[in-house]
Amino acid sequence: MKEKTDAELVLLTRAGNREAFGYLVERYLQMVRRIAVRLIAGEEIARELAQEAILQAYLSLDHLRDPVSFKSWLYGITLNVCKSYLRDQKGDVLSLESVMGGMRYNSVLDDAIDPQSVVEERELRHAVFQAVQNLPPGDRAAAQLFYYEQLTLREVATILEVSVASVKGRLHRARKHIREQVSLQYGAVLPVKQRKRRMRKVTIDTVREHPETKQYVVVLKDENNEQLVIWIGRAEAWAIAGGLNEVEPPRPMSAQLMLDLLQATKSELIEVRIEALKEEIFYAVLKIRRGKETQEIDARPSDALALAVLAKCPIYVNEKVMEQCTGFPEGKLVRPISTFTVIDREAVLKHQEESKTAFLKMATALPEIEAQLHKQEQEQARQALTEDWKKARNAPES
Repeated sequence: MKEKTDAELVLLTRAGNREAFGYLVERYLQMVRRIAVRLIAGEEIARELAQEAILQAYLSLDHLRDPVSFKSWLYGITLNVCKSYLRDQKGDVLSLESVMGGMRYNSVLDDAIDPQSVVEERELRHAVFQAVQNLPPGDRAAAQLFYYEQLTLREVATILEVSVASVKGRLHRARKHIREQVSLQYGAVLPVKQRKRRMRKVTIDTVREHPETKQYVVVLKDENNEQLVIWIGRAEAWAIAGGLNEVEPPRPMSAQLMLDLLQATKSELIEVRIEALKEEIFYAVLKIRRGKETQEIDARPSDALALAVLAKCPIYVNEKVMEQCTGFPEGKLVRPISTFTVIDREAVLKHQEESKTAFLKMATALPEIEAQLHKQEQEQARQALTEDWKKARNAPES
């Protein structure tokens, strides 16, 4: 039965073969758990949500229109279960960073909220959301999985059943479309004049994690010890921290892949620049040289900084951006940077060990989840039989 296709197993399950659904669970349980762990910080909660997603899939199997699309259908159920939990927990206020490439640290409020800033941020989020929704279906799916769900290129390719090269092409078109649409409403993101402004050379001082909120920032510092603090995503934070502390990741990450691609094409990353701050969103540029030709590519600051660490190339920040971000805006309160813990070498090694342990736990938990699912199925079957018996008993005699 293991050799049967998803569609065949779905049809068998609908016909009452519970063993067939067990094979579907065995086939995609790791995917469901991986999604839950990526979206939910707590391991135990992520496991419970993964189990809930599988249970929902079993109970809703009759509503699946096309059995061939079981994998993507199960993926969607898992996302909805996790998002529902996050909404109940008030969600992650920083998810926009994934699409727009880095948020200004001062823009995230704590106890005091500036109503005007809230309105502006909502408008920008709405503009980005509408731009994403207006993408062609294939590009929209790739953008949502890569930027909003933070999946790797290979994982997105697996979900969409296309090549990694195809995913890159879709993301390139999506970024271009989003930038064009947002620029129509908010003006050009990277004006030519800004590219000619004076730049300050900076270094990555620290990568920090807030112990309670599990939010991350990278701290850049210039020669005068002036700081620029940028919110970044979890994966990028650990990648940058690992590079700073020269800790080899257990498997090549996105930044290492980008560096390998540059080397394979005999290209060199000359410098990274943080060039603009538009509506509290940072924009970066990669300057790449291949032979006698140079080219500049727009990038998210988090990706650009991770690549700069591995390539050991200089980092610059537009002087105007540094001036805009010096000190805290009047009327806005943010969590002091001192409340964030520095991610040092010991923390990186501990994080890698915990990730490895979590993976092994997930691998060994399969029998337990299958047993729980079987128990739930038996209970549901008993309830169904009881309901049928009650209906038959109360039915009027003919």
